[in-house]
Amino acid sequence: MRTVYWFWSIVVLVMVVLQIAFAGYGAFYASHKLADEGSSITDKTFEDGFGIHIGFGYLVWLAVIVLLVLGVVAGVGRWRLGKHSVLALLLTLQVVLAWGGEDQPFVGAFHPLNAFVILGLILWIVWGGWQERKAVAPAAVPAT
Repeated sequence: MRTVYWFWSIVVLVMVVLQIAFAGYGAFYASHKLADEGSSITDKTFEDGFGIHIGFGYLVWLAVIVLLVLGVVAGVGRWRLGKHSVLALLLTLQVVLAWGGEDQPFVGAFHPLNAFVILGLILWIVWGGWQERKAVAPAAVPAT
């Protein structure tokens, strides 16, 4: 079960990196549309660029909840489960910051900063799992 857990933590890491990339896509999509269409774009054009970022963000949140459940089932320990809980809270905060940023841009300014904290935390979780797997891997037996 720990192998499934570790594999899923890597999936979550990849999803977080993709989510950051999708935000960049949305920003440059809007910029490209401004260059093509003039000095303004419609809400629909903006949402076309950020739609994948918005939708995928909810999938990332769900993937972290699955990681938390897998961690409980795999018995990864209280310390690691605590990190998972913080990760789930940071992703929930991420959604709130996105919603709040629509009305108050200074609130939205914390959205990308929180994304990097999320990235750092999932990297720490994956690294810890890798270290654990490395520690329990059988030592190579020298050829005789």
